[in-house]
Amino acid sequence: MIVEYLRTAKKSYMIIKEADYPFEEYELKMVLHNDIPCLLPIQVIVEDGKVEYWYDVTGMQSLEKQFSLASAGEKELRILLQNLIEMKSAMDDYLLDDRNILFSADKVYEDRFSGKIRFCYLPGLSKQQPPGLKGLFEDILQHLNHSDPVAVKMGYEMFERCAQSDFVMEDCFACLHIQNQKEKQPLREISDSAELETSWKNDNLYLRKNNMEEEREAENQVDHPKFLREESFPGKRYRKKRKREKQKKIDYGKILEEKHEILYAAEDIGETGHTEFFAEEDRIKTWELIYKGDGMESDLRPVSYPFLIGTDARRVDGILQSRTVSRMHARLLLEDEKLYVEDFNSTNGTYLNQRLMPMNTPVELHDGDRIVFATEEYMVTSQKLLKKHK
Repeated sequence: MIVEYLRTAKKSYMIIKEADYPFEEYELKMVLHNDIPCLLPIQVIVEDGKVEYWYDVTGMQSLEKQFSLASAGEKELRILLQNLIEMKSAMDDYLLDDRNILFSADKVYEDRFSGKIRFCYLPGLSKQQPPGLKGLFEDILQHLNHSDPVAVKMGYEMFERCAQSDFVMEDCFACLHIQNQKEKQPLREISDSAELETSWKNDNLYLRKNNMEEEREAENQVDHPKFLREESFPGKRYRKKRKREKQKKIDYGKILEEKHEILYAAEDIGETGHTEFFAEEDRIKTWELIYKGDGMESDLRPVSYPFLIGTDARRVDGILQSRTVSRMHARLLLEDEKLYVEDFNSTNGTYLNQRLMPMNTPVELHDGDRIVFATEEYMVTSQKLLKKHK
């Protein structure tokens, strides 16, 4: 089985190749011609006699990506268990085998706009003896929030149940009822319909708040970025904002020097007062993203990696202000002094040298590259800095 990713101007796909397993004909017809809740929309393409399964993951993010950014707590596990119950119920309704679900954190997706979990159905998978739901919870246990006692109990309880027998809805129901004993409170009776409506609104208020940013991203989705700077932010008011923003810029060079304990020079004055030249191994390569747009963004100078870029100030390292940028848009990775960028299936995409990047696929960056996060353009630069000897 080979998994690839494809990003177009408006769609994102996860493509599974070399998985031509035998299956009943009705299975494929069922998933192709029905909008089954909790399943990723699927298309089948035959190329050179080989079958490819294309799953539409537009506006979604895998659980693997989410857990790499933040550990799984009680709230995340409850959402997952509730959606597992819905998925199992839908499988029964459409006479499908849930053993054909790819239970792997990198193939289970959350819709950023609806909050629903979507699973990948692969016809014929059950005949290959897949790890089943146990494999998914093996991934989750590695990312549990161990400071959350309820999450720990729920995670290990579900893992043990999956290890002992096949997945059944009763197992999910049992884990959903796990609570923190200190926080248990007796149920309060609701006397009339007006009070029932008020209670429902209060219980669901947090859902509306959490979805506000996702709705904003959907409203501000664009088809293509504007690479010409003079077209991106026309008008005097943007230039005035940019001028005010420049006046408030932080001295990132000082921060970088303190963080990495390096000096900005390829040569330096030694204790003797003479110029001393240093060998290549005494230097370290650092990277910067210089802002080239006409908006209000600032240069990005990572001081640690991975370096997450987006608009969510609580979760990212490089904060962008543009409404076209996603909350968690992309991240920078460093390996052997080489810089890579990876798009997180953002709403409006990431463009490298005017070409749309695939999602979930790290791509190496070089000096002079132009990278655009939605509509915000940056130029990649690097320099050799001298290590500070203690």
